[in-house]
Amino acid sequence: MRIFKESVDRKRLSIINDMPISIDIRQSSPGRVRFKNGSTSQIGCLGCINPRCMSFSEQEIECDYVSSFPCDKSIGVCPVDALSWDIVIDAPTIDICKCISCGICVSRCPIGAMYFSEQGEVHINSNTGYTEKNKIPDSSVKDIHLSQIKQLIKIPHTGILLNASDTLFERVYKKPLGIDSKYHNFIGRNLLIALGCKCSMRRIGDVYTRMDAIYLSSTGTFGAIEIEFGRDTLEAVRGILDDIAVLHTRYGIHRNNNKAMVICLQLPNERQGYWQVVKDIKSVEKIKIGTVTVGGLMFLLWNGCTLKPENDLYYLDYDNMDLRNILSKETGVAEIGLSKRKLGIMEPMK
Repeated sequence: MRIFKESVDRKRLSIINDMPISIDIRQSSPGRVRFKNGSTSQIGCLGCINPRCMSFSEQEIECDYVSSFPCDKSIGVCPVDALSWDIVIDAPTIDICKCISCGICVSRCPIGAMYFSEQGEVHINSNTGYTEKNKIPDSSVKDIHLSQIKQLIKIPHTGILLNASDTLFERVYKKPLGIDSKYHNFIGRNLLIALGCKCSMRRIGDVYTRMDAIYLSSTGTFGAIEIEFGRDTLEAVRGILDDIAVLHTRYGIHRNNNKAMVICLQLPNERQGYWQVVKDIKSVEKIKIGTVTVGGLMFLLWNGCTLKPENDLYYLDYDNMDLRNILSKETGVAEIGLSKRKLGIMEPMK
């Protein structure tokens, strides 16, 4: 995973002629901006300085709830290196072969220029309407550009990035099922950041800090994270207990203030020991470990939600393995367009 290094030496910069009041995000077409006079338009990529679609801020990757946590400093938004910057057109380009359609970059575009096709592929609108391309921009143009980006981030973005379906998830999940393990933690961390959390991932090769990551939600909930893409999820839940102990002894974080979670690609099968162990830990230690899938996190993101793990919302165990009901309530989607048990995303496959 490379550390994205942005250069502000642009050949041109876009300035919006009229600041919109809202942006409607939709599948199959670029976002539509609405102006005060009631008119609407689609605006293409602005070629942002320090583009949010490509890089996180240092604050987003540093969970300051734990001081001196040895976190990985990579700030690339795309967890699989599918995004690169084209210096000729001053805009990002997407390697469709690498892209896993997580939607992180799409969700962070301040103007809605990035969008999903019906097939779940990410596209970038290059329409230059309602903007001016300033060649060889001076400092005043850069200041205006940066100010406009800050305003756009605060403007309401409404709508759904991508509609879930069996066909869509079958296509999306093909890549993560066989992806190199070096990307696993990046996928988990970057999804959590996109869902409104600060999230620090341990440095690769750091054997002293064994937990995969720690997070702090927008509402102040803290927890350790274990990320498991394979079938050995039992090891992940055992790892959570180790994480809780380490955070208590080294950083003084009481277990009651640690809403630890396991992020898995697929929910463990019903007869796997994972579910009983999670229940036993709750019964004996009074600790409720949350469980959520990568697909579940993507679904939250596609529907414009943040992760809110308060009140042990994502606690599942042997008596209740249903993630679908939780996600339905969180997103307001009454009927999720994914068949029961499909790919183990909402319920165990068997």
